[in-house]
Amino acid sequence: MGSYIDRIQSRRLMIGSESARLLIILALVISGDSRSSALIVLCATSLGFVEPIFHPAEVRLLTELFTEAEMTRVNAILELSDQSMTIVGPISATLLMSFLNSQASLLMLAIVLTVSVLVTLQMPPNKVAPLPSQSGLKAVNQALNTFRHSHKLLQSAGLMFVLNVFFVGAVMPVLLKFVQSLGSHAEFNYTFLTVIQAVGLILMATWLTQHKMHVQNLLNRNLLTVLAIAVLLLFVSLSTQINTLALLFLLIGSFSAIFDVENNLLFQTASPHAEIGRMYVFKGLINVGSITFGTLLSGFVLHWLSVQQLYSSCAILLIISSLMMLHRTD
Repeated sequence: MGSYIDRIQSRRLMIGSESARLLIILALVISGDSRSSALIVLCATSLGFVEPIFHPAEVRLLTELFTEAEMTRVNAILELSDQSMTIVGPISATLLMSFLNSQASLLMLAIVLTVSVLVTLQMPPNKVAPLPSQSGLKAVNQALNTFRHSHKLLQSAGLMFVLNVFFVGAVMPVLLKFVQSLGSHAEFNYTFLTVIQAVGLILMATWLTQHKMHVQNLLNRNLLTVLAIAVLLLFVSLSTQINTLALLFLLIGSFSAIFDVENNLLFQTASPHAEIGRMYVFKGLINVGSITFGTLLSGFVLHWLSVQQLYSSCAILLIISSLMMLHRTD
């Protein structure tokens, strides 16, 4: 499907993606059997096919509607929206399921998706004409050649890869195990730290929506942001006090927001506009693949290392990777 992102009107793709998600959720609501494992797996798989279409098409349209300078704030708004929903979404679902049932939660999701479709219908069409039709394989090969020959795209993807492997994929999934090693109230402390990190993300994303970010030396700044996260992670591995950890996770959340906004801006400025949709498909594939790889790697390594040792090892590897990449850009 990625080969068609730049050849079909973005608004049409976005409406199609949201409408397909709506139909899948409605099918789950109408079936009245939202606890069926087979049905949930089928719906989750179907959602996995249609969800990745929306964001690349969205980015392609937004980069036409806004200037490069304005895209900083646009990316920050998108980050703020995403991170806010990581808190609002689970809380809303929990309340609906506690006072009503799972069907009510699914029905609310269907209403949200309906509103999304209606809003997307009001968006303008692309200003730049889509690419002419060509075979899917030829389009993919052309996009791969563009990606391979762009130093900025490779660096940006490499940064995202190492951060996902050594932090998002390896560190965050075992955070509960980490706080369990600190003593009692592990579940509360785990929830507290994840919320604090989300708060850091939201606060920094909010700040970025109000301030202009310069595109000069964007790659080096992105590298320094990864380096800052790595140093903070090293301090996390050495900390045993929940108050200290809360401060560190607040800062990690803040730097993570900066990384996401800068990395998206770097991808957008480095991508030829005619192929930006496909570049974002690659970005999504690298994102999912690297997180999965990091999670599998940490599960394997934890047979020999403690969680603290895993955290410190990941921090050191992130620092080394960042410094090596920073040296190559000089």
